[in-house]
Amino acid sequence: MKLRKELNEISEIVDKIVRVVCVVLTFLMFVSISYQVIGRYITKGTIAWTEETSRYCMIWLAFLGSSTLVRSWENSSVTFIVNKMPKKAQNVMFLLQIITMLVFMVIIFVISCQEVPKYSLREISPALRISMFIPKSSILFGSGIISFQLLWKLIDSILALKEENNG
Repeated sequence: MKLRKELNEISEIVDKIVRVVCVVLTFLMFVSISYQVIGRYITKGTIAWTEETSRYCMIWLAFLGSSTLVRSWENSSVTFIVNKMPKKAQNVMFLLQIITMLVFMVIIFVISCQEVPKYSLREISPALRISMFIPKSSILFGSGIISFQLLWKLIDSILALKEENNG
């Protein structure tokens, strides 16, 4: 179907952008941690901003990386009981799993849209002296992208089942 192909292309573009951002964040985290280790041996002291930088990069990586896992459906799940069910029941359980995850992520997205700006715009990080909106918005962006990928997965699965039943 044309709609299914177009949605897949959009999802793939979003995933490629997320992957590039994750590579940049991984590199930034690597450089930050390397600088921290080298700094400890040379100056015999700690460099506070490197620890904070690597922590914030890791938080962003966790949320953005999760969207990539959801798109490729490599997230962990226990399928022992579902695998014993008939094919139609497996399809229903798969759709229920996606819907449950989607509802959860949309709730997190809505709450983060309300709470993150309210509590983090005036808060400043101790070492980097940046607005805490930047690290805390990882919840907002991550849950939004995960919700988008789950919505794509749901629509794609429904269209695939329709094609399977018609063809």
